[in-house]
Amino acid sequence: MANKSKKEAAVSSRDDLEEHIEAFLKKGGKVQQIPSGVSGQTSTSGPRQIVLSHKTSS
Repeated sequence: MANKSKKEAAVSSRDDLEEHIEAFLKKGGKVQQIPSGVSGQTSTSGPRQIVLSHKTSS
């Protein structure tokens, strides 16, 4: 099975995903539809850049 074509692999992945979703829903799981533009990011505070070194000018 290591020699599957990309198309066969995609179909297999799609089928696996479909089975997982079906099992999730059967167990009482619910799908929540999130509006476009909403982010999962919970905090916007804090530094946005990483400082790798603090060089001092002499």
